[in-house]
Amino acid sequence: MIKSAVLIVLIFFSAFALAQEVGGDVSGGGVSGFAEIDRELDALGRNISQLKNKARPGFARLFDQAQAAILKDDLKKADELVIKLREMKSVNDYEQARIHLIDYWYYGKKGDQELENDAASKLLTVGAGNIDSHAFVEAGMRLLKRQYNNQDIGGAIETLTNLRKDSASQTELMSVVGAVKKIDDYAEQKTNIVQKITVGEKGNWSAKLFKPHFAFSDITGEISTLDFNCANKQSTLTYKPDSVMEIPEAWGGCKVKVNAKPGTTFNLIQLQQKPS
Repeated sequence: MIKSAVLIVLIFFSAFALAQEVGGDVSGGGVSGFAEIDRELDALGRNISQLKNKARPGFARLFDQAQAAILKDDLKKADELVIKLREMKSVNDYEQARIHLIDYWYYGKKGDQELENDAASKLLTVGAGNIDSHAFVEAGMRLLKRQYNNQDIGGAIETLTNLRKDSASQTELMSVVGAVKKIDDYAEQKTNIVQKITVGEKGNWSAKLFKPHFAFSDITGEISTLDFNCANKQSTLTYKPDSVMEIPEAWGGCKVKVNAKPGTTFNLIQLQQKPS
């Protein structure tokens, strides 16, 4: 029984069957090899002159050098240049977008999908109009498909909203129209959102929270802790069974990572209304 001031009636809906919506996993968005990333880097390379007109000369040079190192698979040199670029700190959204873009390519080359996704998410918030449309849409579509297949409702809604800021995304979004409709339906849903989740072999599952109040039910296995990575707060909490959790407004938007035994299943219920 979920504990709160009064009894909360949870309305259960069918699982967020994302893959089935389009006849299987929404593919085509994963890293298919270094060649694809190299093509993306080459495309942006054609716009370096534009970069130099809107960024500080020193920043533009470092960006150019970091991009070249990543293109050459010289990750040792890229390590140094990416650190220097971050240390310069951005002075406007134009520079900030390029820091996120370099991070996105850099972590993609290193094969760190979690950090690559994080960089792509940050890029989508400031990238429209500040980087080449092709690079913006490519990063957004790759991220959207990963979030969709991972049942990350909140993340997919946010990414779709940001993608639509660039009209060039419309053609690509038409290729996954079933997924887009499903995401839009969840964004407009006025009742509790319920997802059936299975924790993978790594022992965790993560998603951006769409609602500030949420709970878990029908747990088979064991949930140990919850990691919160929020705009204004990072925290790890021990999971307390049968509880309704609330994200304080001051924390800002949050991504939650559920740490559990591999194979654990549960329903994640995001509540439409605050428990009273």
